[in-house]
Amino acid sequence: MCAALRLPAEVVMGFVDEEVNRLFDLDTQREVTFSMVAVGQTPVKLPAPPGEVGQLGLETVPLSRKEVDYPVMREMHAASSLRSAEEVRAWRGKGPAKPLPVASGRVIRLEPLSDLEIRLDSIEQVILRRGSTRQFAREPITLEQLSTLLDRATRGGPADFLDPAGGQLNDVYLIVNAVEGLPPGAYWFRREEGSLEFLKEGDFRDQAAYLGLEQELPGDASVAVFFLADLRPILERFGNRGYRAMQLEAGILGGKLYLAAYAQGLGASGLTFFDDDATNFFSPHAAGKSAIFLTAVGKSARRSQSPD
Repeated sequence: MCAALRLPAEVVMGFVDEEVNRLFDLDTQREVTFSMVAVGQTPVKLPAPPGEVGQLGLETVPLSRKEVDYPVMREMHAASSLRSAEEVRAWRGKGPAKPLPVASGRVIRLEPLSDLEIRLDSIEQVILRRGSTRQFAREPITLEQLSTLLDRATRGGPADFLDPAGGQLNDVYLIVNAVEGLPPGAYWFRREEGSLEFLKEGDFRDQAAYLGLEQELPGDASVAVFFLADLRPILERFGNRGYRAMQLEAGILGGKLYLAAYAQGLGASGLTFFDDDATNFFSPHAAGKSAIFLTAVGKSARRSQSPD
């Protein structure tokens, strides 16, 4: 939205958690600050806040009648918190290096459409169309549509944990079920080259459905897009907070896939999955990586009209 309005914006994950939680007067047994977005710009350097930041004292409305407590989530969040300005400065900066490995299989160049070749609706129009597809038609999409999806969703964005700008923590793997011009099978997205590396050929609709917690959606979709990440260098560079950053980035990428799909008249649905089985399916290429997010993309099936 900020990009569409030509407003500078940056995802910020480097901050002192306790101070921000206190500013918003949060009950940290129930909710905590996860990330922030800085919007706009100022021509002058802002002065340091005078002393301790006060509380806003805002009243809140209960989100639900019944709460489920997950103590382990609180423990993990606390373990990934930053506690001083010095820790924040050390945390921000360059991400782990990710050299592009030599391809071991066939490489297929993607063909994204230019802005002049696609209908350019406003971001507001696309957001209003956006939803979660409940049923996919087993129909193919074009290679140009898939190329445009991947190109627009993975162009990167400003964040204080991505240096240089445009870097990415997550890797993109695909199960292609029905894309014109592509053999069905498993692929890895070579983002820096704008190409797909063919990992293995086959009709994997049943495997895609199983990996998506035995739901039909990823099996019926034209393509199932998996985000996987190698946690070892991320945690070495960013500590426990790196898991936050990697999860947030996967959510942003998935959200962009949604918008890119609906902008082209397609549908999309975000799903959960069997973690280890997803990694095993894409191995040996994905060996050692962790599955983070799954998005199914394709043509939405038209629901039959019930007779009057």
